Amino acid sequence: MSLRIFHIVFVTASVLLCAWVTVWALQEYLRGRNVAWIGMAVLFLLCGAALVVYGRKVFHKLKELG
Repeated sequence: MSLRIFHIVFVTASVLLCAWVTVWALQEYLRGRNVAWIGMAVLFLLCGAALVVYGRKVFHKLKELG
């Protein structure tokens, strides 16, 4: 497996996990109205967005190299 394919798979799985945790945290907030869940949702939403930016930059960089 090439480095490029590994990054695509790993970053995609990580973004999907961040999205799932964000939705889960929002559902937990709606159940209990605990503000900590909103903080967790925002944190994982930002992490997912950062991973998308990272993935695009790495993909373009590896495309140039190979």
